[in-house]
Amino acid sequence: MHDQPAAPGTLGKVILRTMSDLPRPTLRKNVKLLIRIWMAYLRVVRLSRRPLPEQIEVLQRRSTGRSPEVTPEKLSRAIHRGLRLGPIAPRCLPKALVMFEILRGQGDAAELVIGLPRLASSHEAHAWVELHAVDVGPPPGRAGHDELARYPS
Repeated sequence: MHDQPAAPGTLGKVILRTMSDLPRPTLRKNVKLLIRIWMAYLRVVRLSRRPLPEQIEVLQRRSTGRSPEVTPEKLSRAIHRGLRLGPIAPRCLPKALVMFEILRGQGDAAELVIGLPRLASSHEAHAWVELHAVDVGPPPGRAGHDELARYPS
């Protein structure tokens, strides 16, 4: 006997039913956070052809201090997971810029840090965000890199 194809629209109903099993406030907060992350990512992509100091300046001007607060740990994980599309994920600089903008937007004194590996064998740099001189991500964070530049300095 052959399986009958699902009726049109039933897959969406199954997904919605599965999502509805989550507590509504949690689901709503997570969806809002994911939207904030993607909106910030689209701004970062739009600015990507500008020099880094100019990108930072624009992202800082957007920071209003009126956004709902998210812990740096939760934000770091959400950016790392939320910007991944299957095997494709943005590199460290765009993820760090997204985190920088969102933390600044909620009033935190986030700093973007650019560094090289301690035993650098190439010019490959790495970016991460610090709050009060503490690495907050996104993963893998500092990961054995020495600071070259810090924004805002």
